[in-house]
Amino acid sequence: MPVPAKVSVDKTSVDKATPGTVPDALAVLNAVFGLPGFRGAQAAIVGHVTDGGNCLVLMPTGGGKSLCYQLPSLLREGCGIVVSPLIALMRDQVAGLLEAGVKAAVLNSTLSWDEASAIEKRLIAGDLDLLYVAPERLLTPRCLALLDRARIALFAIDEAHCVSQWGHDFRPEYIGLSVIAERFPDVPRIALTATADDLTRREITERLGLTDAPQFVASFDRPNIRYEIVDKQNAPAQLQAFIRDRHAGDAGIVYCLSRAKVEDTAVALSKAGIPALPYHAGLDANTRARNQDRFINEDGIVIVATVAFGMGIDKPDVRFVAHLDLPKSIEA
Repeated sequence: MPVPAKVSVDKTSVDKATPGTVPDALAVLNAVFGLPGFRGAQAAIVGHVTDGGNCLVLMPTGGGKSLCYQLPSLLREGCGIVVSPLIALMRDQVAGLLEAGVKAAVLNSTLSWDEASAIEKRLIAGDLDLLYVAPERLLTPRCLALLDRARIALFAIDEAHCVSQWGHDFRPEYIGLSVIAERFPDVPRIALTATADDLTRREITERLGLTDAPQFVASFDRPNIRYEIVDKQNAPAQLQAFIRDRHAGDAGIVYCLSRAKVEDTAVALSKAGIPALPYHAGLDANTRARNQDRFINEDGIVIVATVAFGMGIDKPDVRFVAHLDLPKSIEA
């Protein structure tokens, strides 16, 4: 990847490259994200996408996938469009980017018409570096027409396993994302996931037009994580003892299969003196946002949730994840 001899980067205002030049990726990495260097295949992926290449990235949670499209979005002309399936994921990512001085925004169902219109105008004006969009919104004629008028740096399809009917998080609207390759063939596409076997990867590449693109697959070995399975006898009491005896004061996530069980478990933990908050799709948006913010920003909060919570949450001090109901498969 060609690099100018010297690049000056202001953390609060990252200048785009002029046509035909590529800023020093490492300088932007240092100035904007405060990171001293790349990990694993990050440098190769960033260089490939910045140069206009397509690819599939498979990295474990915490492996640094987001940087693989955020940095090229800053290095390339235009705005990076990130397709993301969860409101919680979008909120968390955009908040972190804004704090770093990146011009980021989100288009999803939580916005009023006026708020969405203001963001659309910023996109057309070239005033955004990254825009997070829900897949169902991106596929609307209005949004596609909007993107036709914008300067787009790249498309990033996050949680790309949702495109696969073999995957555990299949989302029908993800299949429609094949329109990106058809409508914007000259814009680089990067698909990212933390969970995809060979069959799922094959379906992702076929549906997103990435069959000839390189795949960057990182190791899933995480020496600091271990799994433990315990027979259920009195699950509420066992959970309380587990947290009290081994994770007192720690942040953690407890997963349940039903919304009712989420509510009951959160209440039981709170009565036992363990600060716990519920999170599921049946709660109103303000309550979900408030509970997520408390979990992210406060110490020692336990979030009790359905699988609507979790993807893309960036909280480095989570010390346990407990499933009160066994997932349907090892992959799940």
